Amino acid sequence: MPMSAADPSLPPGAALAAALIALLGPMAGEYTVIVLAALAGAMWPLSARPPAGRLDAALFVLRLVATATALGGLCAWLLQTHLGVPSQYAPAVAAWAIGAVGDGWRDLIRLGLDRLRGVAGGPQA
Repeated sequence: MPMSAADPSLPPGAALAAALIALLGPMAGEYTVIVLAALAGAMWPLSARPPAGRLDAALFVLRLVATATALGGLCAWLLQTHLGVPSQYAPAVAAWAIGAVGDGWRDLIRLGLDRLRGVAGGPQA
């Protein structure tokens, strides 16, 4: 049955979709920005990887985007608390940074520990 402007009734599926968009739209928009920022960040380490096939690349990007999305909230809180980055921008910034670091977390953590040892006067690794 085609819908017309004179017929105000909606099929149940369309009414449900409209209600869900109205309820979840504002939240979905924020998460979309977070996921897209994580995806943009993940492209950087992906471009540095040796080619190993589409499935391997897709799984790599999926892992980075999922990690960045999950850890984005924690990093957003840290950015807002310590650096004053507004909370509306912080999750996307954090997700991009997490995605951009990629598999370089071990090196980043090692660098941080070396810096802490240097400040504390401990032995350098």
